Amino acid sequence: MKIHVSGILRKYVDYRKDLAYDAPTVRAGLEQLCSEYPQLATILFEGNGDISAVHRLFLNGDQLASDTLDAPTTANDTIDIITAIAGGSRR
Repeated sequence: MKIHVSGILRKYVDYRKDLAYDAPTVRAGLEQLCSEYPQLATILFEGNGDISAVHRLFLNGDQLASDTLDAPTTANDTIDIITAIAGGSRR
């Protein structure tokens, strides 16, 4: 699978955009990613193992919830990790 890291998270993966892993599930791919880049784990996951509320995961363009991290993957799959952005002013 290919894992695409975007935005501010790229600094935790040495500014690499795309990383490749051989993993049977989304969770296994994320574990491999965080094993290679341990600082990312503290940013990406909550203490209970769920994905932090400020991040969104997509598998081939479909958004994943924390309870679907055991979804199977193939070598042709792409996981996108995106940080949700909020802010601005209301006038």
